[in-house]
Amino acid sequence: MHRTQTEYEDNLTFKVFIFQFCNFYSSIFYIAFFKGKFVGYPGNYTRVFGLRTEECANGGCLVELAQQLLVIMVGKQMINNCQEVAVPKIKQFIQRWKLKGSLGDRESTRWEEDYQLVENEGLFEEYLEMILQFGFITIFVASFPLAPLFALLNNWIEIRLDGAKYLCEVRRPVAERAEDIGIWFSILDAIAQIAVVSNAFLIAFTSDFLSRALYKYKHDGVLDGYTNYTLSTSPEGSMSQTCRYLDYRDENGAYKVTYFQLLALKLLFVIVFEHFVFGVGKLIDMAVPDVPESLEIKIKREAYMAKQALSELQVESRVL
Repeated sequence: MHRTQTEYEDNLTFKVFIFQFCNFYSSIFYIAFFKGKFVGYPGNYTRVFGLRTEECANGGCLVELAQQLLVIMVGKQMINNCQEVAVPKIKQFIQRWKLKGSLGDRESTRWEEDYQLVENEGLFEEYLEMILQFGFITIFVASFPLAPLFALLNNWIEIRLDGAKYLCEVRRPVAERAEDIGIWFSILDAIAQIAVVSNAFLIAFTSDFLSRALYKYKHDGVLDGYTNYTLSTSPEGSMSQTCRYLDYRDENGAYKVTYFQLLALKLLFVIVFEHFVFGVGKLIDMAVPDVPESLEIKIKREAYMAKQALSELQVESRVL
């Protein structure tokens, strides 16, 4: 049992978010960081339950990831907006049908009309939708930079859809006092930190940015012959004919020195990138106060005036 209602709601929110996080992001993380990474090489392919592990398409896993995010940020959000319009109307129709005939022939009063509206279910689903969207546009933004633009367009439309829903189709909610947005803030902060590390690994391991940079560094800044540089030759006797595949291996299937040079460069990039971004974020956090100075002065002034009023009231009570 939780000690307070706030603790109960925070724990429930966290558990639901973890479930939804795994549900929505598992396939995206698989494409971004696991698909095509443990394939093996001709003659020694990696197999799981007798089946070869899945490889990336010809365009690479980064293109597949961008396509997946495009479907989510455009197609899925269009379906969600249609549901935002249709579901409340269907619920309101069912509600009115259930209450049909209960008023008789007389004209209904204002509160009776309000009672026929759909019961307000709170803002939990709205918060969850926005948090998941925030994750899509931050954790994988390096693979699909247009995601924030599609999110902005979606939110511009959804503000108006939600406004119409809460004004015309949903009962007025009962006001409740709240100190802040609760555990949602901690979840947002955690997603922001995951996004930094995720984008660092996307740039380093999923894209070919660093392999191109290393090749240009070794060949006087040109990319002539880069494709051949990234291809290896299948071991002799492993195939019916010689083939080329994307990897840094020699004729025996062992990794070349280039592979380890590139791996060290990738790890160095991840460390430098995340420390740089976290450092900039910390500097911004220190430079920008949580409470503006003008507002802080007003808060202190109100606290001082309340203290003065209380002291005057105590003096008057003693005189009387």
